[in-house]
Amino acid sequence: VIGATPFFGRLVDTALREVDRGIIEATQARGATTRQIIINALLPEARPGIFAAITVTAITLVSYTAMAGVVGAGGLGDLAIRFGYQRFQTDVMIVTVALLLVLAQVL
Repeated sequence: VIGATPFFGRLVDTALREVDRGIIEATQARGATTRQIIINALLPEARPGIFAAITVTAITLVSYTAMAGVVGAGGLGDLAIRFGYQRFQTDVMIVTVALLLVLAQVL
């Protein structure tokens, strides 16, 4: 989570910067406060980009956990390496890799 937080923050920042400046100016012209600009203009306009950032971050976290398993942290990556690769149990390795792929596709 610590490694993914700056990544997620940058993606959300990019989504917020892509909001058309005219929408912000129109909201300011109506006399909106900074809070109202954020809640009523920025967040609704940036919602698709924020959802995409959440999806990319979730998939990145799954890959982080798989890589952490390779170095002994446990989880699916550890299962694939220890039982599938090191013990030459190809079926276990294929099933764990398939589970990781399905998990990424569901996200």
